[in-house]
Amino acid sequence: MPVRRSRTILLAAATVAAVLSGAGGSAAADPDPPAVVRASVISDDLAVTNVVPTWGAQIPKVVYDGSWYYAATLDGDGAQYPWSAQVWRSRNGTVWTPVVRLPGHVYQPVGLLVDGEGDLHLQVACYTGAECYPGVEPAPGADLGAVYPVRLEFTERRPDGSVDFADFTDHTVRASGSERYYQGLAIDASGRYLYSAYAVDGWDLRVNVFDTVTGQDVHTSDVGSPPAGRAWLYPRVQPGTAPGEVSLSFSQYVLGGANSAYLDAALLFSSDDGGRTFAHQEVLTSNPAPDGDGNWVDASDLTVDATGEIHTVFYRRDGGVGTLYYQRGLDGDAVPVGAMDNHSQILVAPDGEISVFSSEGAALVVATSTDGVAWSITHHTIPGVAAALWPNLLSDRQGSRVPPGFGGRRPATGMLMAGQTTGDAAFHPLLFVRYRD
Repeated sequence: MPVRRSRTILLAAATVAAVLSGAGGSAAADPDPPAVVRASVISDDLAVTNVVPTWGAQIPKVVYDGSWYYAATLDGDGAQYPWSAQVWRSRNGTVWTPVVRLPGHVYQPVGLLVDGEGDLHLQVACYTGAECYPGVEPAPGADLGAVYPVRLEFTERRPDGSVDFADFTDHTVRASGSERYYQGLAIDASGRYLYSAYAVDGWDLRVNVFDTVTGQDVHTSDVGSPPAGRAWLYPRVQPGTAPGEVSLSFSQYVLGGANSAYLDAALLFSSDDGGRTFAHQEVLTSNPAPDGDGNWVDASDLTVDATGEIHTVFYRRDGGVGTLYYQRGLDGDAVPVGAMDNHSQILVAPDGEISVFSSEGAALVVATSTDGVAWSITHHTIPGVAAALWPNLLSDRQGSRVPPGFGGRRPATGMLMAGQTTGDAAFHPLLFVRYRD
């Protein structure tokens, strides 16, 4: 396949800073150098217009296996639905090569994870009726009659050490009733167990645990049932540091709403028995009268720090004003971070610094805090695009290794972002962005 010509945009980020929630302090005697953002173009050929390609924050779309980067995104011809999808690879995060195209019948974005052995796992929810991934037999059923999960494991490598996407072990579930709506994915700290949380017909929420060593499902368990007239969707999955720990944050949707923003609650559930039961269940925030426009809520993201403590961000929109909130622990106090998008993702560094990544216009928006109370927000414009949307982070939650040059005293964060140019309804270019504070 052809190698795409590299387009890299580097800026010593001139930042617009807003210090929130009582942050302050004097300037350091030897201040750190300014943040640097580097954006590489993965592809400038996407034609999809009816979805932001990085939509689905609960699904990891970019990974690094220790030698190669892999990125996946939705695509389509304008407003095509069901979608198609694409996967790319890169040795250095700068020059990207397309490796496989999913031709159609794609229901949800492709998820990518790396297990403890360094093998790549691809999961994607597809419609029945036609081949979704090349060479994978679809589940039986009428065209667009049902949804089922394609689950592929790649253990074979090309001579250059990259994954051979034509040689896979097929773990696809084709049985009737195997639908997985709005699934979230993550891999545990051992790299052995792959967690999938998803809704089924009737909108109950379930968790599946897959053993990447044996190639078998460990269990599929009911998480719970939403109230009447509601659905539990977009579960973000975060395994803990101890075996069997896993937490979910997800949104409660009002069935029959005119758009996907009729969300009246964001919830946080936690398990210590591998997802078989969830003893801790909490409503992070709620809005009893969402209108899908000026008033609604969303569960944005969660992560775990080195001590095993959960960190959560969630979103409220009240009277047309949106605010992102942060919570430390399973039942801590909610702290306003600031005016950030609901498609925000959170990381905690080894030294305890908390970072939240979001987007606004053509800028990557980064909020940082050392204590979860005082927050500083900076905007970093990415040139060459009119919009840069919805970061999807490279992290150990999907099994990613630390890429060369990403460590050190000022560690870097990698992410996938969707670009858009002036006067073009299609979402391109697709960007791989590196941020170094």
